[in-house]
Amino acid sequence: MNKHLNFIVVVILMAGSFLTMHGNEDNLHNRASISGSLTSSDSYSLEISYHYMINDIVGVGGSLGYWKNYYEDGWAAGKDWAIDSEDNKPSNLYLKPSIVLKSPSLNIKGIPLALYVEPGLMLNIPYQRVWIEKTPNWPNTDYDHISTSKGQWLAGEARIGINVELGPGALCVGYFMSNLDIYSQYRHLSYQGISFKEFYPSKPFMQGAFITLVYHF
Repeated sequence: MNKHLNFIVVVILMAGSFLTMHGNEDNLHNRASISGSLTSSDSYSLEISYHYMINDIVGVGGSLGYWKNYYEDGWAAGKDWAIDSEDNKPSNLYLKPSIVLKSPSLNIKGIPLALYVEPGLMLNIPYQRVWIEKTPNWPNTDYDHISTSKGQWLAGEARIGINVELGPGALCVGYFMSNLDIYSQYRHLSYQGISFKEFYPSKPFMQGAFITLVYHF
């Protein structure tokens, strides 16, 4: 999935260049942002978003994102085989249609602060493929692959935080929760009659913190 992460980074850079070129326009109905988060499921996410602000309070749009597990909480293995180490940390690309809700700002010591809420639906790619490392004649190694289109691909997400206006931009920090189970698709994999359910835990709820950089144009 590293190629997917590289793709998102390229899109972020292109978006940043576009916003720089159009930063003097008077139209402030457009809200572009870059966001990152860390979760209780030992995963992180990166996403770019666009929302059309109908008014100062409500916006509609969506995000393109990528999440990845960074800490192994299981290892599928059997007699003379094991999941390849590079595939043992689940990851996926997703689209997330969402609504932005922002309260009127309160000026506190010259800093405009507002409450920020963003409910959304995360649509992951409904497919996972992993490589299996086979060592029946160790140290010789052979490889096989397995895949599944089963498991959770749709999840709800809600974010709530504080929005700080910074000229044409803004900074949002806060808390989020989701019912995404990052191991759901992996638990539907099997190899040589052995289900991966016994190797990967069920994590039907995650929570964490996010930070978002916003540009209005």
